[in-house]
Amino acid sequence: MKYITYLLLATASLYACNQRKPIENYPTTTPMSVVDNYTPNTTILMLDEKLNNVDSMVYVFYKDPLGKDSLRYTRFYTQYSTTKITDINSIKAQINLPTERLEKVRKCRSQGKVWCFSKGEIFQTLYFSDFGGECSFMFFIKNGLFYYSELLPNSKQSIVELKKLSKQAKD
Repeated sequence: MKYITYLLLATASLYACNQRKPIENYPTTTPMSVVDNYTPNTTILMLDEKLNNVDSMVYVFYKDPLGKDSLRYTRFYTQYSTTKITDINSIKAQINLPTERLEKVRKCRSQGKVWCFSKGEIFQTLYFSDFGGECSFMFFIKNGLFYYSELLPNSKQSIVELKKLSKQAKD
């Protein structure tokens, strides 16, 4: 009798698990309509006005952005920290360009990223790449969506110059 009771409980539990109602209207991806009043003229700076308060940045340059291991290429890098107003203004010019909003990341690897700080606190990360064509960009992520702007010639030059100044991160 004891085994029959356990068997009935197990059967009832399995049946109950299969009768679960799906959550209605549960999005599997972030719908485009969720995000603010986006237009093709929307800039990264408009999407995150806190970027006006950047007072320092750390550029991170991946050592092997085109390496074989697509999941780990970001682990090894050099970095350059700056509080120079010229570097900050260069980023502000870059993020004040019109963006393209995508639901999925482009199939391009980033060459690095920029950690943006205000009063010693990191508050935003920007990603960059200059592999040419659609793989020449700066982007950031907001509400699960990707906002890309074309990399300016001045930004490309700044990245090249700052990479030369970058050092291995200290432990």
